[in-house]
Amino acid sequence: MSRKPSRSGQGDFTGLWTSYTLSSLADGLIVIMLPLLALTLTSSPGLVAGLKWAQTMPYVLFTLLIGVYVDRVDRGRLILLAHLTRVFALGLLALAVAGDVASLTTLYAVAFLLATAELVADLGTTAVLPAVVSQNRLDGANSRLESTRSALNEFVGPPLGGLLIAAGAVTATLSAAGVYLLAAGALMLLFRGRYDPRRRVGESPVENRPLREELVEGLRFLRRHRLLRNLAVMVCVMAGAWSAWSAVLVLYAVSPGPMGLSGTGYGLLLTALALGGVVGSLSAGHVRRALGTRNLLAVDVATGVVMLGTPALTSEVWLIGPATFLGGFGGGLWNVTVVTLRQQLIPDELLGRVSSASRLIAWGGMPLGAVMAGLLAQTAGARPVFALASLACALLLIPFLRVIREDTIRDALAARASDRDAERTGDGQDTGKSG
Repeated sequence: MSRKPSRSGQGDFTGLWTSYTLSSLADGLIVIMLPLLALTLTSSPGLVAGLKWAQTMPYVLFTLLIGVYVDRVDRGRLILLAHLTRVFALGLLALAVAGDVASLTTLYAVAFLLATAELVADLGTTAVLPAVVSQNRLDGANSRLESTRSALNEFVGPPLGGLLIAAGAVTATLSAAGVYLLAAGALMLLFRGRYDPRRRVGESPVENRPLREELVEGLRFLRRHRLLRNLAVMVCVMAGAWSAWSAVLVLYAVSPGPMGLSGTGYGLLLTALALGGVVGSLSAGHVRRALGTRNLLAVDVATGVVMLGTPALTSEVWLIGPATFLGGFGGGLWNVTVVTLRQQLIPDELLGRVSSASRLIAWGGMPLGAVMAGLLAQTAGARPVFALASLACALLLIPFLRVIREDTIRDALAARASDRDAERTGDGQDTGKSG
């Protein structure tokens, strides 16, 4: 039988959002701070790039494992642990920098720990949200979270982080740690409910089963759920295409590349992408009600084709800039809508595991896209990369129109709603129904 977490009411969303806002700001500081700190330790491009490797490895190693624990423990406390882990990691880094004993190994270890904690907090937030707000408010809640993340992580955090680094590495590191500490404080003060997916109020928690058995259960649910499985595969292809585009865009955009932009101009081009993401995130609920879920998702595929393909046809910034904004807009629509669909279709006690499996599949396309883009750009230039990335997205429309249908989405949502009603009356059985 499905276990419902106890909740303290809709007011807990304020605490969750406040904590998420602060941690997103700190994440934005880290984006610029760690690479700049690396440059004070080495001038080797390969060693600086190694920092990115350290930040991405937890997503490969731990995503599925963290998903299991998101479904085993109180999700609010898990998010709190993630914030406090970040404070601890940055505190150690500040001590190392102050004592002049910081090394690249230290920086890699801190980056690895921060990325692991970020993954825990993100998966925990996604999983706890359906227990904090009602089903008909998930679109709006996800829109707020995603737009907040985009604005602070991409607009506010990086330039502020640069200013803090200019004031001193220790000051910058302690400032980021302080913001994470505030995020933890907001969670402790404002997020008061218990959100354990395995405990009913007044009952003992369900016993944990072997780790492998629980992990396989989440993978099996995703494999059997046709709609969620197809969406995960589509995201994998699109993520690979976007990764290819971003891997060579700087070579194409910045002088002596064809667009001839300065570093500042390139930053503004990326700002257009971020701004589109914010606008798309905020308007996702309205667009979904106006067009339907399937048509909204089709808009993202179409805007992706436009963004990826425009640089293959022209180097004019007045065309590429708006196309980049459109791509960000479609991405914002997609992110909010697909996360909301997962929360509506996956049973609460499986949300961590199935969401983590979906993310792992989606992220799998990113390194492959970047490697293929680098090899192709080396031999044929950047424009064929943009053209093939756009073509890959365009070809998605063929299976998309066949397998992602409005009636399929509607039937899957109705089946899950029926299961929830049965669970509330105590007659429902915990099943992994396909959509």
